[in-house]
Amino acid sequence: MSSRLTDKKCRVIVVDPSGPVRQMMADTTRAAMGFETVEARPSVQDVLSYLEVDTVDWIIAPLMADQPINALHLLKTCCETPELKSVRISLCLDETELYVLPSAFSLGMLSWFKKPLAKDSLTEELKQLVANLEASGANEPLVAGDYLQTYLKETNNHHLQVELAKSLLELYPGRAQILLNLVEPQFHLGQKDIARRTLGQVGLVDAGLADKANELAKALFGENAPEAVGDDTQGLNLLGARNAIVVDSDDASARSIEDTLKALGVTEVQRFANGVEAWTAVEGSSEPDLIVLEWRIPKLSGPMLIQRIRHHGFLSVPIVVLSSLLKPEDLPLVREIGVANVIAKPLNRELFVPKVIGTMQQERLPTEQQVLERKIRQLLHAGKKDEAESLKIQLLADPHTNLGRKRLVEAEFAFAAGDYPLARDAAAQALKLSGDGILALNLLGKVFMRLSDYEAALKCFKRAQDLSPHNIERLCNMAEVHAELGDKSASRDAINGASALDSDSQAVTEAEARLAITNGDTAGARSIMGQLESLRNLVAYMNNKAVAHAKCGLRDEAVALYKKTIESIPDDRPAMKAIVLYNLALAQVKDGDCASASETLEQVLQLENSKISKKAQSLKERLSLSLKQGTDFKLKQVETTESPKPEGTVDAEQNPVRLTTEEDHLRLLAGLEPRRGDMCCYLVFHNVDPADDNRAAKLLADMPRFCRRDAIEREESLGVDRPTGT
Repeated sequence: MSSRLTDKKCRVIVVDPSGPVRQMMADTTRAAMGFETVEARPSVQDVLSYLEVDTVDWIIAPLMADQPINALHLLKTCCETPELKSVRISLCLDETELYVLPSAFSLGMLSWFKKPLAKDSLTEELKQLVANLEASGANEPLVAGDYLQTYLKETNNHHLQVELAKSLLELYPGRAQILLNLVEPQFHLGQKDIARRTLGQVGLVDAGLADKANELAKALFGENAPEAVGDDTQGLNLLGARNAIVVDSDDASARSIEDTLKALGVTEVQRFANGVEAWTAVEGSSEPDLIVLEWRIPKLSGPMLIQRIRHHGFLSVPIVVLSSLLKPEDLPLVREIGVANVIAKPLNRELFVPKVIGTMQQERLPTEQQVLERKIRQLLHAGKKDEAESLKIQLLADPHTNLGRKRLVEAEFAFAAGDYPLARDAAAQALKLSGDGILALNLLGKVFMRLSDYEAALKCFKRAQDLSPHNIERLCNMAEVHAELGDKSASRDAINGASALDSDSQAVTEAEARLAITNGDTAGARSIMGQLESLRNLVAYMNNKAVAHAKCGLRDEAVALYKKTIESIPDDRPAMKAIVLYNLALAQVKDGDCASASETLEQVLQLENSKISKKAQSLKERLSLSLKQGTDFKLKQVETTESPKPEGTVDAEQNPVRLTTEEDHLRLLAGLEPRRGDMCCYLVFHNVDPADDNRAAKLLADMPRFCRRDAIEREESLGVDRPTGT
């Protein structure tokens, strides 16, 4: 993490109504922190005017409760204005004003300083803030939480102490110091057994704090208190995982992992000795919160099990691989199939606990580039474009992200949006910048398939296959590419290779159905489809392929593919058949064949699919009216192809995608609504103190109007210059 407050170029504003005091504040802040730009303002109102036309990183201000615009107004304005979410605010308060601290921290305040201010005391407090930032790795939510925790402890507000610590643990699973902060308030609230278990978890999570935990145990429970590092009873859920699956043929290892996960608070842990048993359990239940598995397991190996899990649609669950046998040549596949972390064996708690905690922390609040990329890819595949977009902006705005990674992520977005030419260009640039990047090769291969450039697709897949020969999805794609090129022998070899890796893989069965449709063997495809429990993946794939044909100008091929898919779908799957029929009707309308489209829609209406039937009925009525009147018919913008999978296909003509610039990245990042962890304790801590007398709430009445304006327009729109001087 990083904080602008550790950068000498940080722009600072200090506020005080007294000229000499604010001059002292400016001089002291400049000298103590080494900042190049420190300005002074007499009031919070002046600061808000400044923020309307310019930017600042840090504001140090008094409360000014007697003024029309006070510091709480400033804090709330920054929370509610996305462009200001990077502004950090510290308040200067005297003893009579400390009641605002819980509310101020809930509005994103970073820290506070005691009044009256003097040069020496302010210097000391500024240095302490810097030390806190450095000790936390510039983690501003943790720094703000420490300041708030200190105040709550001094005022014996045990209730809010517990609420704060639990909220921070949700954001930072397994943080030992937060756990330690929980113990005393739990004890004083009468939760002595819970406090004892929390102490045990402190020692488990961080052996370096075991001595402190034991000292605290003796202070609270007396000299005869048991050691606090035991974990015989379950404590807080430190991972945020309700259930987990462990797969390991070594029973002792599996039991150790189970015991450790339960000690970390996971309530349900299932153990399996082989991949087949694990798959049976996973397939028949909801998506687990965590999977820990050995790479080499009997019956169904770790990499094959992971690929089944991902193909099944379980894209969010973090998967941790355990192995002492993982080879360098396995690592490309590890990345391809979305493994969250790898932990070496032989296993010990001192290694396992911090690794699994770190994994869950990154899943909750990703900061590492590879984690961001993986989660973006998984979210796009799951159709969660909005969630992926915020992570994309975070990744692209990071100055440490190289251009190759940026272009690959943008290629993924272009592919998801159906803009295949742009996806091709961005992925090719990513490959050029990163060399034999297996993810770029995979994406390029799929893009070329969508563009019907099968020879280029095959080249990409072959290069990727040399790097990682055990990717079932890629072998299936290669089988289809060979079939499109007319090489049935090579196609069969590829599908046999995939089947040799996992003969019971649904991905392989779906690929065989795709090949049968491609080769015109609709009877064979129908037979294979009858073996599939779900046709969602297959029908979505064929639909997207037809849409891609149409975009490439191959409209006859698109219509033919729709018809072959319809003929291949078994009669007992009317919902899937209705979707493809409706999409065929849309393609026929785009070709100007409204009469055929009307007949196709009539077939939709004869099937049982209420959602599609309603849309089909509306479209058919409009078509009939157009045919009767002899007028040209145009589809509405909202009438796009249906898909049984969430992501579907987005029409790139209606949703243009382009490669963004560095300025775009920063602008988009600034415009994102704040999330938990973006603004200190905002959205993390909520002031729900029943003893609150509402004085702070009253200060937030009559919020001032605030409107950001571009600096270049301010002179014409405001008729004033930027506030200056003291």
